[in-house]
Amino acid sequence: MKLTRRTCLLGGASALGAATIPALGSRRSLSTSPVSHLALASATQQTQDLLVVVFLRGGCDGLHLVAPVDDPHYVAARPSYLRVQERGEEAGLPLGHAPADFDFRLHAAAPELKELYDSGDLAIIHACGLTHSTRSHFEAQTFMELGAATDKTLTTGWLTRVLAASQAETAAMLPAVAINSGVPLALLGLPTAVAINHLEDFTLPGEDHYTQVLQQLYQGNSAVHQAGVRLLDAVGAIHSVATPALWEELEHTGAYSEEFGEELGYGLRTIATLAKLDVGLTTATIDYGDWDTHVEQGWQFYDRVRGLSQSLMGFYEDVRRYRDRVTVLVMTEFGRRLRANESEGTDHGFGTVMLALGDRVNGGRIYGQWPGLATEQLDRGTDLAITTDFRTVLSEYLAKRTPRADPAVVFPDLAPSDALDIFQAS
Repeated sequence: MKLTRRTCLLGGASALGAATIPALGSRRSLSTSPVSHLALASATQQTQDLLVVVFLRGGCDGLHLVAPVDDPHYVAARPSYLRVQERGEEAGLPLGHAPADFDFRLHAAAPELKELYDSGDLAIIHACGLTHSTRSHFEAQTFMELGAATDKTLTTGWLTRVLAASQAETAAMLPAVAINSGVPLALLGLPTAVAINHLEDFTLPGEDHYTQVLQQLYQGNSAVHQAGVRLLDAVGAIHSVATPALWEELEHTGAYSEEFGEELGYGLRTIATLAKLDVGLTTATIDYGDWDTHVEQGWQFYDRVRGLSQSLMGFYEDVRRYRDRVTVLVMTEFGRRLRANESEGTDHGFGTVMLALGDRVNGGRIYGQWPGLATEQLDRGTDLAITTDFRTVLSEYLAKRTPRADPAVVFPDLAPSDALDIFQAS
């Protein structure tokens, strides 16, 4: 993309962040990050938690990711290729501390998630989701990113309200990053948020006069001018702490996953690198799409789950030294219907799963009340019922890990409820 005055002025920080020079070299897939040896530039300054939100765009089928494999209603509703299997070569991975009296298992394509679960670092929240009954991707994602159940009039995203309460948006050079070509609604109203696709692309051509021209271009008081200046400052901050060796290693390193979920692996690697460069990162968002599996779900779902599992493990290994302040939350806008459709897939449903990963997560358990899969137990007779509002999980995280952010302010229309005890306090 050519960097022009028009793209800079119209796009602000997001456009400028996306309008950078091509990658420095070819990318080759490796299972580990090139900067795993880096230490924090100033450990005393890195005291705030880092929250990473992974959004599975398209509506992930929670009943194909984690399911009671011996529930007769589950078995009767779906062909074998749309179920977590009970036996055979593709048998699901058994999970301890599950609700009800069923044999809950994880999809066979997620051995890394199984390892994290068994080690106590990964928690699963089932029958969870947005309590609004919409089946529209756009509407459901809007509500979730605003942190609302019905109110579309909110002018800020839920993460923006968290950062404002914690004052992280003014205390750090780069408090919030979206690994994307643009900033999501969850960061709506946060002028300091920056969109980055790949860290090695987050640079400007080397000539000094080029940067000077941009600095002159952004002399002004408008929001666009301020965003441009902030973006230039962020680029400068990253380059001031990144060594030549880092850029050299980034040139030759790819995603955590060698075959699946490549873009997710690249993005999480970028987040891990920024976390180690001491630029004040406290919040990061990343999308992982293609979960809208109306047709031929079986093989598509396997590939998506494999990429998710490998990439999350790669990221967690990469931030091993900083796990006590890193939490990953994985969510999706809604689940899929219990019963398969006629195209070897599943249609838009309701209840689904969330994942919470971190050293301060009380993992190794499936949280939430299991509603059952009999017709009379389903929502409107078709969908897994929601027994845990997704904001209840987010509220508990804020209460335990970000005490300055009042959940009642971040989620103004959420009724109080008992915490599930998923997270440990700071």
